[in-house]
Amino acid sequence: MEQDQTELLKIISSFLEKNQIPYMITGAWSAIFYGRPRASHDIDFVVELRPNEAQKFLAAAKKLSDDFLVQPEDVKDALLHKSVFNMVYLPTYLKLDFWLLKNEEFDQVRFSRRKRVKILGQSMMMASPEDMILQKLKWYQMGKIEKHLVDAAFVYQIQLKNLDQKYLNLWVKKLKVGKYFKELAKINLEDYL
Repeated sequence: MEQDQTELLKIISSFLEKNQIPYMITGAWSAIFYGRPRASHDIDFVVELRPNEAQKFLAAAKKLSDDFLVQPEDVKDALLHKSVFNMVYLPTYLKLDFWLLKNEEFDQVRFSRRKRVKILGQSMMMASPEDMILQKLKWYQMGKIEKHLVDAAFVYQIQLKNLDQKYLNLWVKKLKVGKYFKELAKINLEDYL
């Protein structure tokens, strides 16, 4: 049976929890949760898996329906290089990206700050709004893709009263994204609705 993205988000979050794989939802779905509804072509997770846990993940993935395809070599390679692997939901070819938690300071800190939230009636682990903003600014800095800056602006403006400004300011400096951070309050969200 074909599932929509919201159902897939629930299925994969449950799968990760059931198999005790620490994770957080990031990317477009964290932007949707904290900011604005928008289309997404994939679902992004950051996962904590050690290099020797490829078999654990693959064995668990085999218990999902045959609608999910994951390439064992991709998983092993991603674990070895702390990169990304994906799983494809075959009925719609939706990509589920699993980004390996890195040993870099920002990655470790943002993972430790993830929040348990309720989405679609289910408890899931989500990147914090501050870390979502910072990650989007990092991506914008790397590729100048407008959607990253706009996503960050939506979350910044909508969540402004709830944001830890001290934490944000510290990491804006550390990540050297200050010039983009200054733009967030100036972006007219109405232009992107």
